[in-house]
Amino acid sequence: MDENMHGAALIERVIARVEQDGWPTADAPDITEPVPLAPEAIDRLRLAGDRPLPPSLRRWLAFDSSWLSDIGWYDDERAPVFEGRALGETAAWMYGSGGAMVSTFADFEQLLPSACLPLVGGSDSRRLLYLGSPDSTGEYPVLVTDIDDLPYVAVMYPGLDVYLADLAGVIDLDFDTYTGLMDHPEYGPRMREHAENTELGPDGLDFQDLEVE
Repeated sequence: MDENMHGAALIERVIARVEQDGWPTADAPDITEPVPLAPEAIDRLRLAGDRPLPPSLRRWLAFDSSWLSDIGWYDDERAPVFEGRALGETAAWMYGSGGAMVSTFADFEQLLPSACLPLVGGSDSRRLLYLGSPDSTGEYPVLVTDIDDLPYVAVMYPGLDVYLADLAGVIDLDFDTYTGLMDHPEYGPRMREHAENTELGPDGLDFQDLEVE
């Protein structure tokens, strides 16, 4: 495994790119005045269940906390609280409305009971950080939800590190499908860990394939 392609080291590359060129996509707001958190403030932060932050998030917060506030992670950019929302509530927040299609994401909570944090990207699809089980690098999966046909959920990125690197254009990833990184030479092993941990499998799950009790 190339350590420069994962975790905090990959976020260093993202920060360098954002500082120099900004984001190459309109999805992400420009960070004109970063709001860094002090190391002691970051050390006090925990995810649900008193779990430590993933390496990617720790490094990003040392650079800026305003962007994550902008996309709805918390209200005060200088005092983050990573409570998150359930999957159904997160989906409703991201899509901006309810409706039968979006409301069915609540049924996925039997499989995915942990909290979620919204991310940017997509139209009929949306991305979110799922705070379930970390992979062997300490990173949590980025899931994709889709309402184009049937409600669908899958592991799309192995962590915030790879998601931000793709968003910033630091790495070139070819997505033939949402789960295209399952066979990626560098990220495939982590993707498969998350596919197993979440029980979404390597191809994700449509609502019709979800076993609802």
